[in-house]
Amino acid sequence: MSDMPQLLLMQQLGRTYRVLMLAFETNIGHSMPRWRILLHLYQFGASSQKKLAQELRVDPAALTRQIKAIETRGWVKRHNDATDNRLTNVVLTSAGKEVVEQTLPRRSAFIERALGGLSPAEMQALEATLGSLEQRLREEAANPPVKNADGLP
Repeated sequence: MSDMPQLLLMQQLGRTYRVLMLAFETNIGHSMPRWRILLHLYQFGASSQKKLAQELRVDPAALTRQIKAIETRGWVKRHNDATDNRLTNVVLTSAGKEVVEQTLPRRSAFIERALGGLSPAEMQALEATLGSLEQRLREEAANPPVKNADGLP
């Protein structure tokens, strides 16, 4: 195993991400991708799937799969846009609103338990560091290295 600090950090980020997703779903009762969709619709109202994908920064196909799963539970409804038939709009149902309202206190309690031990200075430093790393990774994703004839970097 390499002792390269950057590699060790990337591995730690991967482990932390996986544990975050598991802890979130275990404590909240919803996967984070599903919860983000429900919460966004609750906070901002109906939206086209295209706009929702952009605002949540998720792959449109992944969003469609999530919305279909949520729709089968009766928490959202989808319909074609009245003015642009190419768009599909999504709206939270009354059952979906109830789910969000019942879940919000669990989410708040989870966040407090998970991050409550960090000082404000630690939280600010962590947020700044993660924000900087996110920006660098976005740039890497947008500008992959030139590929050779075999399609490899």
